[in-house]
Amino acid sequence: MTLLSASFGKYAYVPLGWFFMACVILIEIIIMSKILSYRHFSFGVIIATIISNIVSGIVGAVVSKAINNGWMLVVWFPWVSSHEVDTDNPESLFNFIVFFIVALLATIIIEVVLNWLMMKKRGFKPVMRATIVSNVISTILACFVLYSYSFFFYD
Repeated sequence: MTLLSASFGKYAYVPLGWFFMACVILIEIIIMSKILSYRHFSFGVIIATIISNIVSGIVGAVVSKAINNGWMLVVWFPWVSSHEVDTDNPESLFNFIVFFIVALLATIIIEVVLNWLMMKKRGFKPVMRATIVSNVISTILACFVLYSYSFFFYD
């Protein structure tokens, strides 16, 4: 499937991309609800998670377009294919890893602040922990699915 070997900049504008992003948000909702409310779904957590993900996605897209001339669109993580990152080139791979880490940290910071502002009564530390855990787990799962295909199975 050629679409899965395209950058997230293209993937984010098609139904399959929106479905994938919805799955990432659902994973984060479930994890955060379990940590903060001991339930699968908590209305306050659902609203906060959706809003913080949308805001971090918009910030990521705008910043990425500005610093990369529009090539690597960061929504929740910089998803690029083997056509855009040469894993055999140490400099290319290093730049990608640095960009990925910065994007993930920026996403987590944005989401921690927004989630805390929307869920102050739960306390800063629990909200911060839930946000970090949910982002790390959803990023690992999403990266496994997307990078496995675009770097190993497509080429």
